[in-house]
Amino acid sequence: MNSIKQERGFSKERFFQVVKRLWILNQKKWLIGFAGGVGILILIYLINAFGNFSPASSESGTIVGVAVVGLGLTLYKYGGYFLTSGIFNELGKKSSASQMLTLPASNLEKFAAGWILTYLIYTTVVVGLLYITGIVLGINPILTSQQLSDPVVNMSNIYFLDALLTFTAFHSVFFLGSIYFDGSNFLKTLLSIVVFFITVGILALIFFAAFSSESTEVVNLSFNMGFDPNNIVMTAAFFKIGVAFLFQFLSYRQLQNRQIA
Repeated sequence: MNSIKQERGFSKERFFQVVKRLWILNQKKWLIGFAGGVGILILIYLINAFGNFSPASSESGTIVGVAVVGLGLTLYKYGGYFLTSGIFNELGKKSSASQMLTLPASNLEKFAAGWILTYLIYTTVVVGLLYITGIVLGINPILTSQQLSDPVVNMSNIYFLDALLTFTAFHSVFFLGSIYFDGSNFLKTLLSIVVFFITVGILALIFFAAFSSESTEVVNLSFNMGFDPNNIVMTAAFFKIGVAFLFQFLSYRQLQNRQIA
């Protein structure tokens, strides 16, 4: 097995060239997806606006804003997963894999370029536009806290951080899938996630069925003593960040492995 010769270190010039190349190869798909998402949100806005008997009232305006921004965050996540899974689709094609692998850029530059486009730039643009849209529609978009950690329940609040953390974790999984799989990256990654959760669910059921009769009281006691919404929120947040770091590391290692011919 021979290793394809690679550039060393990190060069800003090479990095921006890779970013430009990936953007040119994917811009048509990205722009179509963006236009489709905007079209869906406009349609939802019109349906909700004309469907309310009192569209000028603050309550009706809040409902419209929550519907539009809430759906927008959902599209941000799942649209991002789809776009991320195709960022390195060249690697799955025999006709173009060699071009990507022999590109005069280091693995770090390729990895960083893919991550910058699919996560940092994508998130900044989409979340920024949704945040501004929320303000214009009269709701209260919140970036710095999660819903479970907020003691005040307000129907006009939209919590961006929940969606952002979830996207951060799953983005890294689909990013790995874009490098690991050859063709149909999105579907294969999605299937892998489903199989993983089904397996975990079955193992959890087996575990609780085997030990629940002996440890029910202990489990209930520890659960009641340790139940704190803030602790749960923080634990979930750190877990999602940990998943993101783990799968980004695996993505980088897999990109290195693809250089072996």
